[in-house]
Amino acid sequence: MNKLNSYTRIDIMDYLRGFALLGILIVNSYQMLGYFSDSELHGALYSIFNRKFYPILFFLFGSGCYLFMNQSKQKVNNRYPLFLRRIFFLFVLGLIHTFYAPPGIQDVLMVYAVLGLLIVIFFKRNKWTNLIVTVTLMALSIVTALCQPYYGEFIVWLYTLSYISQWFALVMLGYTMGQFKFFENVYGKLKYISIFLIANICTYVSLFYARKLIEIPNVGAEILESYTVASIIASSLLIILQWDKVKMILTPLKFYGQMSLTNYLAQSALLIVFSIIIGFTPINSLIVCFIIHAILITFSIVWLKCFKMGPVEWLLRYFTYWSKIPNRKRSVRNNLESV
Repeated sequence: MNKLNSYTRIDIMDYLRGFALLGILIVNSYQMLGYFSDSELHGALYSIFNRKFYPILFFLFGSGCYLFMNQSKQKVNNRYPLFLRRIFFLFVLGLIHTFYAPPGIQDVLMVYAVLGLLIVIFFKRNKWTNLIVTVTLMALSIVTALCQPYYGEFIVWLYTLSYISQWFALVMLGYTMGQFKFFENVYGKLKYISIFLIANICTYVSLFYARKLIEIPNVGAEILESYTVASIIASSLLIILQWDKVKMILTPLKFYGQMSLTNYLAQSALLIVFSIIIGFTPINSLIVCFIIHAILITFSIVWLKCFKMGPVEWLLRYFTYWSKIPNRKRSVRNNLESV
């Protein structure tokens, strides 16, 4: 069973997860504060961070689905029940998170689970077919968002279709990039990543000036910005992480991202605690974000010195394989036994 549960991590994905968690906490703190304040400061921060970091997590979820299915395929025949059990546990975690999360914070784990059910359909499709599906979903999300009236009543069904197709497109993109072996030898793909980065910067600048010249629905502009800005952030990180000194400086983010599931749930719990202790004002909430990040990053570093994975990640792995999985690192276990 140890061989079945062996798992080779891709560090660069953990860096991306950790960085995404930094922005998500600010968005969640604004959504929580939105029930108590109409601060212009938080309004500005929300417009900057909203819909920019979740796309990275959805993309990484899709890549994680590919890695899980690919590794399971090499080791077991019944990988589909394992995957379904895994996303069912995510759905349960999402229900729990929805129950205790502060007002205004929207859970993504249940969305993961639903999209996980949909992506099963494409597990046996080849990478080119999945790429066509991904591009089609992206186009659908953009077109439906741009079809919203600039003036007049908001069309709910168009927004729902745009929202679902966008998140599913991002999950499909992550899975398809896994099929294309995107995270293998990223250094050899720097030329293409740089071109992609420049193209997205140009798109973002063009969108900025286009909004001054023509009337673009806010929903359409937001979804275009979410694609371009998330792509700029992710591709920029992929480029700078090729330098060893940068990777060393940003190592805390890797630990933060390695326990992303634990830290995502812990962020909401700590927001509740700090809102009770010091209350929430625009300035306080920003300070709280820094404190929570410091606490969770420190906790992640200390925990991963002793254990292979975070506590919630361990529960997810246990529920997936329905077997107890050794989590304590051997060196720590040996030291304890010697004592």
